[in-house]
Amino acid sequence: MPISPVLSCIGAGRLGSTLCKLLAQQVTIGQILNSTALSSQQAVEFIGTGDPVDNLKQLKAADIWLIATPDEAIATSFKSLQATAILRPGDLVFHCSGVLDSTILTGSLMSCASLHPLHSFAEPQRSVDSFHGTPCAMEGDSAALAKLSALFSAIGARPFEINRDQKVLYHAAAVMSCNYLVTLLDIGDNILQAAGLEQPEPTDSPLRPLIEQTLQNYYASSAQRALTGPIARGDHDTVAAHLNALQTSSVGQPVWPDVFRSLGLASVALARRGKLAGSAPLERIEKLLQTDKTL
Repeated sequence: MPISPVLSCIGAGRLGSTLCKLLAQQVTIGQILNSTALSSQQAVEFIGTGDPVDNLKQLKAADIWLIATPDEAIATSFKSLQATAILRPGDLVFHCSGVLDSTILTGSLMSCASLHPLHSFAEPQRSVDSFHGTPCAMEGDSAALAKLSALFSAIGARPFEINRDQKVLYHAAAVMSCNYLVTLLDIGDNILQAAGLEQPEPTDSPLRPLIEQTLQNYYASSAQRALTGPIARGDHDTVAAHLNALQTSSVGQPVWPDVFRSLGLASVALARRGKLAGSAPLERIEKLLQTDKTL
């Protein structure tokens, strides 16, 4: 029976702990290094295997190294790992930053890559349970990508390669679609509260069925077909009324009109691309949204 490769992790927070627990099905988890002994021990308890350490001097050789620290600590962690002299030619080192690429793992004969799961690691156990099917963006040298593709495919992920030079733009797409979506949903609930409704829990929001139906429509068809509402039908007066209400609400937030304008202009472009409304109505709405004056 072949010996499974050893994977050690530096920075086993929510993402690192989740990936180690999942990858433990395919590899032997070696050492877990966090900033404190307690944190390392807690990570190992969650993962279910591994040796907790809190000092670089305690590290031993491993076949695969996952650096799962915050972005600002990845380069420093890698240099510290190099300084231990335990890295060997052919070892695989990868990080999981969405915006940084694999070139920060330089100066060695090792195989290096970055792998970014398109997954929200808000709660580790929930992430473990829901990780199957997660797309994972990869870039790096060919040997590293081959190994990571096999490993992550084995735990149910969907690895795909991206252009290293466009990784920041790729990550901006992920941030807008995930992080900013949460902000937009929160703004929607806050506007309902400004309209006199009690602040609901997210699970009880009256907007939830509409949001879920919109997502279903988007993924079942296209953006043009899923876009409905006043801009899609060229209704200038309704858009004007909305903007005025947001600008003049006594309990509103200053950012609301700005968000409404920006997303409205993007929606005008989408409606124009899909020929959802006539050019004249869309031009009137566009002009309205480009002004900063209160109606």
